[in-house]
Amino acid sequence: MVEEIETILNRNQSLTQDLKIHFLELVAIFHKQFPTVSLENLKNRLQTLKVDRLNRYVSTEVSKYDPVLNTLMVNEERLGKDVDAKHVLMYELLSIITAKDNYTGFNFNHQFEALNIGYTEILTNYLVGNESEEFIHSDEIIATNLISISVGNDILLHAFFNNDYMSLTKGLIDAGIEL
Repeated sequence: MVEEIETILNRNQSLTQDLKIHFLELVAIFHKQFPTVSLENLKNRLQTLKVDRLNRYVSTEVSKYDPVLNTLMVNEERLGKDVDAKHVLMYELLSIITAKDNYTGFNFNHQFEALNIGYTEILTNYLVGNESEEFIHSDEIIATNLISISVGNDILLHAFFNNDYMSLTKGLIDAGIEL
């Protein structure tokens, strides 16, 4: 699987060689920890993925993946200075793996945006840690941990990697969490 992704990355002329190497390393880490998660969506999206600059005057975020445009936007001024670049790229890789239509993970129609951010951060921390002194989404991580205790990580994991917001909704209702 990783060899297929390497071939696809090498065909994409929009990505720098360094970014291709970093993505490949992160895919290998991800696939080792989550071997049953399909990477078909990732393979399709990497073929046409573009990278663009994220203007610091437009957004304070370090990076952002747009699933509609299949574009990874990066604020190069912040990347590597006050944040962990490996962490940021893994976070965005998870967004690409779970991208569907105009959303990622289980964040359909922005209904679970904070939960999706928190869960993506938790998975990113699990996979590569965070060498940064700045914790970008700490409130979302705390809330997601609390919800995970009520709903169960299995439901969150399934919903996240299968874009299944309905199973997440059912899990929240079954746990007695009002929406």
